Amino acid sequence: MSKLLEFKIRKYEKIIHDHNVANKRFCDELLVLIKRCEGRYKSVLKAPDDSPEWQAIVLKRTERPVLSFRSRKMGDMSAREAAKIRREVVELYNRGYPTATIAHIVGIIVSTASSTIANYQHQINSQNTVQSHERTRQLGADK
Repeated sequence: MSKLLEFKIRKYEKIIHDHNVANKRFCDELLVLIKRCEGRYKSVLKAPDDSPEWQAIVLKRTERPVLSFRSRKMGDMSAREAAKIRREVVELYNRGYPTATIAHIVGIIVSTASSTIANYQHQINSQNTVQSHERTRQLGADK
């Protein structure tokens, strides 16, 4: 596997890790605000809309971390770059990565990764069919 593809995998794993850390921190902070509100009003549902405790919860909810990935289309790339991306998609597919993960790692939209994999599978199936027919013909000639 190329060093660039290994780097892309590590970068993807770091993005996921950083998001998980940020999301846990967000949830912990939100829980503190909820407990503070429950301490004062016995229930979040009983807190007035204009109370500082409820307003803090509403504000915190807008700060939820968002996980996003680059998602380009093959048409936006040079032919050389698109061919390299297709090879990376096939390599990751053969290593057992799910389609969405492959798309996130190489920075393309999921439907593009999916169609690249489908084309690869079709190519492999066609090659296997040709080889099977050749073996059948060979066996027939040996009789």
